[in-house]
Amino acid sequence: MTRAAEDNNTDNSIVIGHKHTLYSEILGENRPYWVHLPYSYNDPPYARQHYPVVYLLDGDVNFHSFTGVTIFMGRGINYNFQIPEFIVVAIPHADRVRDLTPSHTMVGFNGKDAPFLESSGGGDTFLRFIEEELFPEITSTYPVQDYRVLVGHSFGGLLTLHALLTKPDMFHAHLAIDPSCWWDNEMLKRQAQQLLTAKTTLKSNVYISLAYSFYEGVDDPELNTTTMRAFVDVLTSFESPEFQLKFQYFDDEDHVSVPLLSWYYGFLHLFQGYKIDTDISKGSTYLKEHFDHWSKKLGIPRKPLEWHVNEAGLYFLHTAQDIDKALEFLTMNVANNPHSYNAHHRLAEAYEANGDTELAIAHYRKAMSLNPDLQDVHDQLYQLQKSLPGDTKKG
Repeated sequence: MTRAAEDNNTDNSIVIGHKHTLYSEILGENRPYWVHLPYSYNDPPYARQHYPVVYLLDGDVNFHSFTGVTIFMGRGINYNFQIPEFIVVAIPHADRVRDLTPSHTMVGFNGKDAPFLESSGGGDTFLRFIEEELFPEITSTYPVQDYRVLVGHSFGGLLTLHALLTKPDMFHAHLAIDPSCWWDNEMLKRQAQQLLTAKTTLKSNVYISLAYSFYEGVDDPELNTTTMRAFVDVLTSFESPEFQLKFQYFDDEDHVSVPLLSWYYGFLHLFQGYKIDTDISKGSTYLKEHFDHWSKKLGIPRKPLEWHVNEAGLYFLHTAQDIDKALEFLTMNVANNPHSYNAHHRLAEAYEANGDTELAIAHYRKAMSLNPDLQDVHDQLYQLQKSLPGDTKKG
């Protein structure tokens, strides 16, 4: 089976996100941010879920391609469930040198003074903006879960790793793509060494990628490779059950081409083992155990997508004609989504097919209470109640 995409926009447009603006007291300026909501967020028949959040640096540059990766891996296209669905918050930068560098220096990649670095050093202030102003804005606006991922490339990767080392509780996972580990005489390595000496415990899931080539036409083209490997060597000393690290080298990608593959393989690392076996003959027990495991691992409640369980139940109800399996899936769906009119509606149909009239009526009524505009449910309920004797027709 494949699930066709449905466009819920009345003007026939395909919308992957919306632009917003937040005035920042910390930065003293208006800050734009772009939001991509998962497909299931506006899936009409199903109850709205709560989602983890990815914060994407250089958001204007990466928004379209990055959200495409999260959609492909998380939405269940052709039943491909590799990662959870995410809300993506992409942050553009009018001055990325200022926002994404954790210290001020005028020394560029080639070891010479670079005038464009004049505004460098605003990274900590920018992280304050994200934590103290943007986090509350997103939390108060969208149904989010307490699981956050920071993703950054180049200078964005530099700030991502700086956040890991200086604000370890701010994000639960970090994807740093070809980060500028050469910055300010290997500042990141020095920070990591200090934490290691202090026996500081890091708790995060971290993915770092490295391209074969950083920039051409510089005195030492291998500088970022050398400094990054040195930093990773220090970081590996922190590995523990609470701190997981994967370092991946792409020998066929350069600095500007490496993000796409890094997002994909980075998410595969962060959610290794998350991919769902869609063999529904395993029953609902497999799905329950799978998501119970991931709820514990991520520290947030995770449950099967409502539409996936719904389709499994309807397959057994109408195609395989296995009423026991149908009830197994559809009952689980109601348990997981008690406020979904669709879940109650489909379970009522299964009970009706099984001859459990009273249970069917109870769930048809519940579906109607959650959505009074369901004419088909109203008709089904009316016909079923007509078949009952005496006072059992009331209600």
